[in-house]
Amino acid sequence: MPHCLVLGAGGFIGTNLCLALGAAGLQVTGFGRSRPDALAGTRWVHGTLEEAALDPLLGGVDHVFDLIGAGLPNSSNDNPAQIVADAVPAKVRLLEACRRQGVRRFVFASSGGTVYGMSRPTPLDETAPTEPISAYGIGKLVVEKYLSLYSHLYGLDYRVLRIANAYGPHQDPRRGQGLVAAVLRRLLDGAPIEIWGDGLIVRDYIHIDDVVAAMLACLRHEGPGRIFNLGSGVGRSVLDVVRDAARVLDLSPRPLHREARSADVPVNILDSTRLARETGWQPGVGWEDGLRRTADWLAATAPI
Repeated sequence: MPHCLVLGAGGFIGTNLCLALGAAGLQVTGFGRSRPDALAGTRWVHGTLEEAALDPLLGGVDHVFDLIGAGLPNSSNDNPAQIVADAVPAKVRLLEACRRQGVRRFVFASSGGTVYGMSRPTPLDETAPTEPISAYGIGKLVVEKYLSLYSHLYGLDYRVLRIANAYGPHQDPRRGQGLVAAVLRRLLDGAPIEIWGDGLIVRDYIHIDDVVAAMLACLRHEGPGRIFNLGSGVGRSVLDVVRDAARVLDLSPRPLHREARSADVPVNILDSTRLARETGWQPGVGWEDGLRRTADWLAATAPI
């Protein structure tokens, strides 16, 4: 039975991925600072990437999913040097340990929302220029380049998923990264909804079930591609999200406008044709259905 190690398993994507890997009959080890209640039955190693003894952690592991990010996109420019200091040395140590331990495949969660920066036109495919305007996006690209280097030098087999704005169950609305969860939580609580700028910033939203399905597809993939966009291909503004979430809950939103943020690109929509063509993956959760699933989960979860 293949053994999968999920780094950053306590986060939103990691929690859902661990559950899906276990349901698929794979051996799963989660790694992170804290184990969420949903993964109470998952084998767990507590720690941080910077401090972990990596060779023992990776011994006997077939597949690694790296979901650990450095900071958050909108605050990363407050201290750009720290993002590099956090992201690069620990990731290189990780790749060295993967090489020594003979890891068969490394799947990296990159950021389709930040690595392309102000690139045009949309939807963006994987050949679009990568000119990020946040240190977070630069940190993701650095890891992508090191993966390519380790593939060239040592034959490390890897796949990169440049993920759009994921949403769904197990997303913490307080994290500052996850508009859908934040909007739904505030609607449920009767709280005002923060809108940064004019609310016309457009993003590509993809349900977590479709994200996890793509990650599983990356384990089976044997085609030529190594870097894949992962999104719905549909753009929605902040105002669209607020309107649609309010309609699903049959509630009236109370917008609270804030100053626009410098790290927000105006439009980001991803073309996932390469992923669909090479793996057979297709998004399966429609927008309104995804909102309802997320709202139902949040309604059943005590405010946090």
